[in-house]
Amino acid sequence: MTSGRLHLSTRSLIAAVAVALAGGVAWLVRNKRPQPPAPAPAPPRIGYSRNGSAPTPMAGAGAENGR
Repeated sequence: MTSGRLHLSTRSLIAAVAVALAGGVAWLVRNKRPQPPAPAPAPPRIGYSRNGSAPTPMAGAGAENGR
């Protein structure tokens, strides 16, 4: 066994960093959880209200009544 310092070339250091970076990116991609779907919009309210509030008029509704 040699008691001297371990000598790494610049190329092997760059290669080691590239392998570590690729492994980290692969780990992040593999462990990324899928996002849940966006909630559906509320359905339109049809008919009478139970709390007594008047329904909001829709755009263009009542256009045939304009004199």
